[in-house]
This record gives sequence, C-alpha cells and structure tokens, in this order.
Amino acid sequence: LEFRRVLSDLSSGINAEYGGTLMGTAIGTCFGYWLGASCFFFALAYFCDTKISAIEVLSLCGYGLFGTLLCMFLSTLLMASASDLFFYATWGVLGVSSAVRMGYIFLERTAVRKQGVTVAAIVASVHLLFILYLKFVYHKTYEAAAKINPIHVR
Repeated sequence: LEFRRVLSDLSSGINAEYGGTLMGTAIGTCFGYWLGASCFFFALAYFCDTKISAIEVLSLCGYGLFGTLLCMFLSTLLMASASDLFFYATWGVLGVSSAVRMGYIFLERTAVRKQGVTVAAIVASVHLLFILYLKFVYHKTYEAAAKINPIHVR
C-alpha cells in the first residue's frame, strides 16, 4: 500500500514535482555521503597508518550503502508509519552488519591495534548515524507530505 502511494504520488501531476525534488535531493545526499565519507575514511586511515587504498575505501563505502538502501526500502515498503520497530530491526540487522564489516576491514588493515579499534569504531559509527539521518530527514519528510496530500490512497 505504501509503495503504491509512492508510485502514484510520483506519477501524479500534483505531487510529481515535490516527489521528484525529494528523490533528487535524497540521491544527491547519498552520493555526497559516499564521496565525502570515503574521503573522510581515507584521511582517517592515512593518519592512523591503515594500509588501504582510496579505491578500496570507495568500494567499502559503496557496498556499505547497500545495507542502508535495503533497510530504508524495506521499512518504507513493508511497514507504514505506524511502527518504527520494523525500521530499527532492519537497522539493527542490515545496518549494523554492513557497518561492522566496514569497521572490521579497517581494523584488520591497521598495524597498531589501538588505532585500528579507533578507526573501526569511527567508521561504523559514521555509517550507522548516516542511516539514522536518512530515516529522520527523508523518511519523516515523505510521511509528512503523504499526510498533507493523501491522494490516491486505496
């Protein structure tokens, strides 16, 4: 039902401009995070003497975003705004697993274990906080827009 609402809102003449703008902004934010966080993670890895290349950091950050995408998609598609429990469950499983994997790779590539733990914790925390940022900014914005303009609700 929620997915049908998204499709109908984006295809209707009244709400298509707003939905397109929201989608474009969300996509820009995700690409901005991918590039910005990758640069931040690479600089952090450089200062902590982690043996990882820039292309590996870009790949790790990009693959980590798959968990984010899946988490947001499932929580939007399967559950309406009535319960945030499903989002937090998917965030706990998919988001945490991708963040832990990213952090583990940074940990294993760092020579000094103490610095590796620091890098891994920062990388995982930034990644998990980005998922929460997306949830509270874009998902809540869509829910508010759907309540204001409830057209094509079946």
